[in-house]
Amino acid sequence: MTVLQTIGLEYDYADGTNALTGVNFEARKGEKVAVLGPNGSGKTTLFYHFNGLIKPSKGEVRVFGKNITKIDIDDVRRRVGLVFQESDSQLFAHSVFEDIAFGPRNLRLSRDEVTERVSHVMSRFDIEALANRNPANLSSGQKKRVAIAGVVAMEPDVLVLDEPTSGMDAGGITDTLGILEELNNEGKTIIISTHDSEIAASWADRIYILNKGKVFKSGNPGHIFSDEKIISEAGVRQPVIVQTYREFRARGISKGEVPLSVLDFMDSVDSVRIMNIRCAIAGCEIWAGDRVYLRVKDGMIVADKGSKGVAGIAILDGKSGEDIAVKDVVGDIAQLTGKITVFRVPGIIEGGSRAADVEKIRDFLENNRNQKVGAMGTSAKVLLRKMGLKYDFEFDVIQSSMLAALRGLNITIFASGGMADRVLEKVKERKLNYQCFKL
Repeated sequence: MTVLQTIGLEYDYADGTNALTGVNFEARKGEKVAVLGPNGSGKTTLFYHFNGLIKPSKGEVRVFGKNITKIDIDDVRRRVGLVFQESDSQLFAHSVFEDIAFGPRNLRLSRDEVTERVSHVMSRFDIEALANRNPANLSSGQKKRVAIAGVVAMEPDVLVLDEPTSGMDAGGITDTLGILEELNNEGKTIIISTHDSEIAASWADRIYILNKGKVFKSGNPGHIFSDEKIISEAGVRQPVIVQTYREFRARGISKGEVPLSVLDFMDSVDSVRIMNIRCAIAGCEIWAGDRVYLRVKDGMIVADKGSKGVAGIAILDGKSGEDIAVKDVVGDIAQLTGKITVFRVPGIIEGGSRAADVEKIRDFLENNRNQKVGAMGTSAKVLLRKMGLKYDFEFDVIQSSMLAALRGLNITIFASGGMADRVLEKVKERKLNYQCFKL
């Protein structure tokens, strides 16, 4: 189902400057769409059309299949929430609580319903401690969180965010993208603008590239970044993983489709060209040419001269504890992978961390040696914080966990609802060793 659409959209400023020309855009229910382009490409102007802030000079905007001019504008803004790039344009109340409550109150909800919604989103965005703070005194990253929380509190079907990660540090970016992922798993359509190709490539289902008010190209990330000429002409930087792949392909080492993740990149590498080389830690003194056996010990791949494990030939000398390289590795690769354990955490609607079986988790962790922990979603992160447990992966959790498992580490992932399903789907695709528990 198409939830937002523009047909031949054009927009001219009052001075005659053309901002958008013939823009055809479509977002479907449950999609994650990124609009990518340099500053001044028309991203913000396009977004202002999505909930009727400005009217097109030509063309049409459709919301859930209806021309926006034929729908009550208040209804449009209830269903399509817009977060501005500049948070100060959206924050005006004397406290964070009042700012977030403004939207729900305009929906004419009861006092209890407003309080419940505000409490819910403050918990989700981990900003309860800011409830009585004046938004004007917050950091830029905190302001951005409050602005997004205020729109989410209105529970729109579509969330449109103009540069949602601008002004944020790495931790803030990770948290924000994690929350957007969680909202998408609940069925929301998420549309963001960004000039960061790394975010667009790893996060979006579909990408539109805008430049000088026109759509240069649209499609899934693989389709977009396979066209080097268009990317260059549009003034967009290629993701690092794509740049690396192109260099390897030029040397005859990589082949196949353009990868958008490290795992995809590994699949693109010609195993014959690199002679099945693996890195390991020497478990004893080893000389180049020695036949060695690889095994997992304390989460590390160790090379020994015994007779158990996956066989290979050392190509470097190494004393005990030093890094070496081993070629011609043979044997079942599954013997050298760790296990991924997935805990299904109750979602916020299901009671969140309060409904989780904490004793079950503690018992598992005490009786199993798991070297890395990943957390997907607010409920999972809140649960681990309450238990005093640290997590190693909180963004790009699935890929990070699978890569760690391929190095022999045992991984525990805490995730709720659709996120847990997505983990299991990807792990099964890679045929990795896994188990799943429901809390």
